[in-house]
Amino acid sequence: MIICQCTGTTDRDIARLREAGADSAAAIAAATGAGRNCAPCRREIVDLLARTSPAKQAAA
Repeated sequence: MIICQCTGTTDRDIARLREAGADSAAAIAAATGAGRNCAPCRREIVDLLARTSPAKQAAA
């Protein structure tokens, strides 16, 4: 699913960055540009990171 229309960043892109250690919306923005200009993208990124946090995965 496309998270940021402006940069074409997908949820899979964010998942790969998450696995590589990106742990904040700022880190995702630095790597992809997603979330730099529009709040809806940033909220989606924050939500996606929260759903895939290492603490949540360890508890599962």
